[in-house]
Amino acid sequence: MNNLEAGFLNALDNQRLIHGVLKKVHIYVTRSDYDDYFQEAMIIYAKTYQNYCQTNDDLSNFGRYVFQKLTWKMLDMLRQEKKYHDFHSLEEFDFQRVPEENIYADLDFVNIAELTKMDRIILQEHFIEEQPLVILAKRYNHTTRNLRYCRNRLLQKLRHMSVR
Repeated sequence: MNNLEAGFLNALDNQRLIHGVLKKVHIYVTRSDYDDYFQEAMIIYAKTYQNYCQTNDDLSNFGRYVFQKLTWKMLDMLRQEKKYHDFHSLEEFDFQRVPEENIYADLDFVNIAELTKMDRIILQEHFIEEQPLVILAKRYNHTTRNLRYCRNRLLQKLRHMSVR
């Protein structure tokens, strides 16, 4: 049996260690790509085991060594993913901004000075960006009941502004 195969068998025996590393770097089971990260960690574990066995005969310190090595590799993967997402999200952001200009052109009757801060938030984030009131309630530390009241009051103001 070669060392890589032995590394995979050892990784299967130490799945708790791999789950612990993923937890440490804030990759949780609830993520949709958790299994992908777990599989990557298994491969890295097996390769690390193979390299460690070639240079050392004593495996007593291997647990700590592989834990740190996996932590660093997983953090590197997360940084690469974030860098990729940050770079490519700019394109999505630009495309999402185009329709908003059209929406604002239709709302030329709205006098922003007459609206309260919460009215502007609800207009922008609830009506234009279509975010649910439940999310806005958590974000701005209000109750959903209060936001429904503000939304209804805003609708009355907008109806009154459109008649003028």
